[in-house]
Amino acid sequence: MTKPTLRPATIADAALAADLMTAAYPRFPMDPVVNRYRWEHPRAGWSHDHYIAELEGRPIAYVDWTHGPREQDPERYCEVGVSLDRVYTDPELLSFLCGWVTDEAAKSGSLILEAYAAEDEPELLEALTRTGYERDRFEKVWELDLTAQGSRLRAEAVEARAAAANDGYEMTTVAAWQSPDKFSALLGLDDVTRGDIPTTFPILAETFENFMERSSSPDRRHDRWWVVVRDDQPVAVSYLRYPPVRGYVWTGYTCTHPDHRGRGLARAVKLQSLAQAVELGVPVVYTDNDSENAPMLRINERLGYVQRPGFVSLLNRVQK
Repeated sequence: MTKPTLRPATIADAALAADLMTAAYPRFPMDPVVNRYRWEHPRAGWSHDHYIAELEGRPIAYVDWTHGPREQDPERYCEVGVSLDRVYTDPELLSFLCGWVTDEAAKSGSLILEAYAAEDEPELLEALTRTGYERDRFEKVWELDLTAQGSRLRAEAVEARAAAANDGYEMTTVAAWQSPDKFSALLGLDDVTRGDIPTTFPILAETFENFMERSSSPDRRHDRWWVVVRDDQPVAVSYLRYPPVRGYVWTGYTCTHPDHRGRGLARAVKLQSLAQAVELGVPVVYTDNDSENAPMLRINERLGYVQRPGFVSLLNRVQK
């Protein structure tokens, strides 16, 4: 095997990195505009390293690692990624890249490394296993055919909205909601509900500035971000991500405040975003949930989602 050379990536490489991620897993393309935005707006206190792997002068892979502020994460988790263009798929090459980025992440002082691979990426799963990673969690992926299910979903959205209104809840979009403190309130709802997500990689608190940057991503329009309001406070949200250049439409996040659960609000607000997607002519949407997130899995099944190959998370505990 001829070893590739790896160079640090700059902001000018963001689109190239998106192209390489797309070439590595074409089933779910990465949008170059969204990827550049993410690189331009890192979360405060987080550390990142991006690299482009080249073989005889040709870019063949994108690898990276990222971790949160150490003061918030004493166990020192770090997420690593390897995206090798499928044209160059080779077990030895994949193992080299996985080992290389693992070593680089360990040099940053990280102790628990997490990597992801799709169920239908056997070569990457094998390479990560050979590098010392072990399976940890499973992320289920679901697909909803809006062309076939659109009429039913639109009707259910109307019914759900009327039922919520009868219980004193208003459904609107963030763009239409006129509360002056709406984004602070939305961050508060986000903070309360994120802790309910089954995960190994810690979900760390973020600043208001970072929340606003994340909420203003090119794939996240505020007129397509649905919110359930009661007493001028957000109690549930759901939105879809619409990539501006390429890729599929995905559910970004759906949640309900603990004090308002058991009323069907998560399903109702998700229906509003799906009905809007139908009206916009979106043919299919995707969503993903941890395999232990039983409430959202039940909602997906009721809405008519069909399960597709999901993502495996794997852990590597670095020896001190």
